[in-house]
Amino acid sequence: MVKNINKNLQKLQTKGKSLFLAYDHGLEHGPEDLPDETLNPDYVFSIAEKGKFNGFIVQKGLAEKYGGSYKTNLILKVNGKTNIKNKDPYSPINCSVKKAVQLNAKAIGFTIYPGSEFEEKIYEDFRNIQEEAHDYGLPVIAWMYPRGKSIKNDLDKNILIRSARIGLELGADMLKMKYNGDKETLKIMKAAAGKAKLLCAGGSRSDTSKEFLKKIEEMNECGVDGFAIGRNIWKHEKPLKITNSVKDILFEKKNVYEALKRLEN
Repeated sequence: MVKNINKNLQKLQTKGKSLFLAYDHGLEHGPEDLPDETLNPDYVFSIAEKGKFNGFIVQKGLAEKYGGSYKTNLILKVNGKTNIKNKDPYSPINCSVKKAVQLNAKAIGFTIYPGSEFEEKIYEDFRNIQEEAHDYGLPVIAWMYPRGKSIKNDLDKNILIRSARIGLELGADMLKMKYNGDKETLKIMKAAAGKAKLLCAGGSRSDTSKEFLKKIEEMNECGVDGFAIGRNIWKHEKPLKITNSVKDILFEKKNVYEALKRLEN
């Protein structure tokens, strides 16, 4: 089965790296984070298809209602929460692995909150999802987001490194994590993740394309295994061109200035 997982992981890679488009924000952040045309799932599904991303991250409802109309490698988030309640985070399971398979998902996504007072329940949920997903041969991507009253700073070096190791120890195949701006921390996170692939989140919308691509270049230089980006792609005025700029850096090892040429026309 491990062989099947590795084989299916490779299907989500180009030259050993992955570029995923994330669009799970409607549940997690609310429609206020989806301005103008980005509120329309067809608009972002079209970007995912035309941009030829290695994977497209969505929740169950979007996969059911839109997924069949587009050629994308769906990565189905099977848990999630809103930001309405102000307490330690817990993302309940809202989709079964069986349903994800029926929706032709190529991988499973699951959010883990190290440090939350609900840690035990989260880990139990993840164990069940991870084991069932692996029974189907599906890779599991863990959002490793340390949060809760006990976490004073979710970008603290030691907290990030520990979270990367937790993801590996719990059995995730890929880890989606934040970058705190320190290259040495990111390198140690990569080492702590071991054979689990480390993906960096795109984060909040950058002020300029140059600033965004510079951060992509910096993270790529640290040896990360790819990126899961949302707002910096589908909120961009030229989403397909910025996608190709990221690919230039990630897959072709071009520098920021070469990648920026994509946006000139």
